[in-house]
Amino acid sequence: MFNSKGKVAKKDIEALFNEIQINLENNYKDLAIGARKKAEARLKACEESGELKDKDYKKLKARLDDYTKRMEGYHH
Repeated sequence: MFNSKGKVAKKDIEALFNEIQINLENNYKDLAIGARKKAEARLKACEESGELKDKDYKKLKARLDDYTKRMEGYHH
């Protein structure tokens, strides 16, 4: 049962990362910022609830940090 929750959580976060990527490619800065905030909130919720393994959390957090770094100059 635990793995099922982890897979769903990873899938949700991956979908949000995909949304960020698409918005960045299309230069939709506001939408990319919104998607990054949603991904950050979902990742934090998964960490707090224990839905993700520590290894998976660290990988996803690193990807989120990469998007955050790429979007440093973007302002809402």
